[in-house]
Amino acid sequence: MRNWKDIEWIFEKDGVLRDIYVQNATISDWKKVVNLLNSDYKLTFGYCEDNLTNKIDFEYLKTMFADETGELERKSATIDLNGIIVKCYFFLEDQIEFDLWPEDIKTENELNFVLNFLSSLSSKLKKEVTLCGENQPEFPLIKIDSKNGIEKILTEKDAENLWKKSNQNVNRFKKLKSKIIMKFFPKLFEKKVLESANREYKSTPKEKNVW
Repeated sequence: MRNWKDIEWIFEKDGVLRDIYVQNATISDWKKVVNLLNSDYKLTFGYCEDNLTNKIDFEYLKTMFADETGELERKSATIDLNGIIVKCYFFLEDQIEFDLWPEDIKTENELNFVLNFLSSLSSKLKKEVTLCGENQPEFPLIKIDSKNGIEKILTEKDAENLWKKSNQNVNRFKKLKSKIIMKFFPKLFEKKVLESANREYKSTPKEKNVW
């Protein structure tokens, strides 16, 4: 049984987003996700308020991934999970990524909306889906893998212990901006943010995750 008191620390307001990841993704995975979102969720897709549609255009999405000019209009999607706003910007073909503001999840009921969303993605793709601190895919806070019957949510103590164990391999971590790092290792956080500020954004293979 889940205990909200053990989970709410993940969604404390701290000025940074929480990211949802599907790692090692393919264009076929994106197609499945687009079909799922278009059929089961209330959303908007577009660039600005005057050109939004209520369906994601998969063909345009493929064009964005293939564009190397940087001149193509970069459209995004906004999904409404019963009042919880989830954004998708279509950054990388091989990594599916969403984000949300943690302060939108204040109760176990709102948490369930998020968990159901992660479960839907995992069931559709037959892949692991994680929720992490902003730009920290290697350190899942929540992991759902419907195919293998996994639903794990870290307590604050779990997270602290895992991070301390992974500290010996700290050079593997690239963009560390989550509350976990700031809270447990503030000097390390400051150093890593300065080092990674101008690096190219790349996907993180699932194999690099801490757990």
